Amino acid sequence: MELELMRHSWADLQGVGGEVGMMPRLVLDLVRAKDRAQAEEACTRINSLVFWNGLLSQVSPALASALVHGLWHRGEHSEDLILGLLADIAGGFVDERDSTAFGEVSVEDCLREVCRGYPAYVEILETGVNADSRTACIDLIVQCGLADSGLRDRSIFFLVEAVRRADLAQYRSVIEDSLNEPRAVEGG
Repeated sequence: MELELMRHSWADLQGVGGEVGMMPRLVLDLVRAKDRAQAEEACTRINSLVFWNGLLSQVSPALASALVHGLWHRGEHSEDLILGLLADIAGGFVDERDSTAFGEVSVEDCLREVCRGYPAYVEILETGVNADSRTACIDLIVQCGLADSGLRDRSIFFLVEAVRRADLAQYRSVIEDSLNEPRAVEGG
């Protein structure tokens, strides 16, 4: 994960409040958090630097990439927070009136990075124990299926099968509602 963090020129990227050179430290703090309070503090700081009312910033694709890498090393206190940040990036948008308000960023670049974590989202949905993590994975599986036509049928398959599983019964209505969008695109 540290190699992934080194790959980006964080000091050259812009967040909603300007410079984000401390992002690698915050990502490491989140991924390696020793307790829930530490994980929440890192997540809050990341959120304040990256998002404003759902608007993406220039650092969003690099952050998505780092968070996907961080999933493989996450602690128990940070899994749902990492997945929540990834879901926020996947659901984010660019200001149509000023697409460079928070630096040059595209939804497509963000989704491309989020989609790189697709296998992890499926596995966490299937085997995870944290309800917030599983719910975020449902959103991420849908967003990836919408963003990448190669994942659309796969997303529908995994979500249909998830509905049938007794251990995922509490998510049934969320999953069924979530299936409407990829099915509409598939049929359209």
